[in-house]
Amino acid sequence: MITFRIKDDTEPDNLRPVMIDALQMGALRETLAAYGERYGLDLIIHDYGSLDEQVFAWEARTAMMPIAMIARHFTFDVDAIALIETAQFLGRRIRIARRDDEPDIMVSLSTNPDAAPEMEVSNSNAYAILAMLGLDTDSCGMVSIEQLRGSLADPVMASRLDAEPGLARYLPALNQMAAISSPSCALRMVWS
Repeated sequence: MITFRIKDDTEPDNLRPVMIDALQMGALRETLAAYGERYGLDLIIHDYGSLDEQVFAWEARTAMMPIAMIARHFTFDVDAIALIETAQFLGRRIRIARRDDEPDIMVSLSTNPDAAPEMEVSNSNAYAILAMLGLDTDSCGMVSIEQLRGSLADPVMASRLDAEPGLARYLPALNQMAAISSPSCALRMVWS
């Protein structure tokens, strides 16, 4: 399987990760689930591991939520508020993770834009998508968001879709990825 997603590598100055304990994390997940259910959104994106394991990571879509609703889970810590505000300003998710080399659960700024979809497809479909976009068919890589937009706007795209009509089902997600913007202008589509 190969996953396509949008990544933003801009690193804001002086933004420190924030520690969160298991109870605070659980309460944050409950708030995200309730808010998401109310508005029909999936605000919790699983990355790896489970909360019962020593090592795990997940991301939270927080751009559309009031800052105070999130910050209360961090007892309104100044660094947490700065992290949440930065994530909302840049339109990025927050990442909650415990790595194998750290005992603490840390919250940091994700490289993933908040509203960007991800596509997980089989290797053969991924190579077909890359060929359709006129890109090298490597199992991992990246292109700038501008190059993705150019590939999708290329008049040759119609003939490529005629040759592989099953690929049309991936166009809505690719167009959503291409429509993502950021004040940092450092967006890329990556796949691996």
